[in-house]
Amino acid sequence: MAISAVHYRLVRGMFEKGILPQQGALLEIGEANMYGDLPPHVIDDDIRRYVADEKRRDQLLRRHAQLNANPSDEFALFDKAKLFYEIFFSPTEIQAVDFNGTVIAQKLDLNGPIKLNRKFEVAINHGTAEHVFNIAQVFRTMHEYTVPDGTMIHEAPFTGWIEHGFYNLQPTLFFDLADINQYEIQGMYLEELRSQSALAITSREHVYDYAESGKIADNLLLFVVFKKHRFDRPFQFPIQGYYRDILPQRGQDAWREMR
Repeated sequence: MAISAVHYRLVRGMFEKGILPQQGALLEIGEANMYGDLPPHVIDDDIRRYVADEKRRDQLLRRHAQLNANPSDEFALFDKAKLFYEIFFSPTEIQAVDFNGTVIAQKLDLNGPIKLNRKFEVAINHGTAEHVFNIAQVFRTMHEYTVPDGTMIHEAPFTGWIEHGFYNLQPTLFFDLADINQYEIQGMYLEELRSQSALAITSREHVYDYAESGKIADNLLLFVVFKKHRFDRPFQFPIQGYYRDILPQRGQDAWREMR
């Protein structure tokens, strides 16, 4: 999935809060390109605002100008995504796993365990997990290749997105995944690309509020940021919170009534 304007702004907000790791290795589960709805001047403005080193800032501005000069280049949008990482993560290394990515992407089957040469400070699922039939393995792979205290970012369809992938993912998946693996949820949002808007989710109750007030639109994405536990524990498959009897009463009511 591509980096949309709303995705870009959510990541920028995380950067401004000091949440995102800096100068670490970054893993893309699905090599990202740019969606095409972000005005070019936004990237230039953010390079000037957030890149302190003058030499590096000038290099990034020149790279962006070169990419804008060749709009017909099919790989330019992938290169712009790398600029996005440079601004907000300053990565020492980028690796990608994607059957349909550029030449840098490793053509590995995410349905099973994969072998990479290191662990990463940041792992990003760019709307790829829903296309992998063995979706649980994607979450396990990201866990196993993220360092303790590292960051995992997920973006996935929640409602709508007809024929986009095998699965649409529920907020409870991410709440239960975080609970069983002791991840800290550093951000969870509903994204709508058409309006370039995002709604924060800070609790399960927030989801019920949005549902009851009609704010869950028909074509939404979920954007979730996890911080891995400081101890490198084995990955655990979650059991749904309803069946673990950990939902608040309102959640149990929602399970029965919102059908």
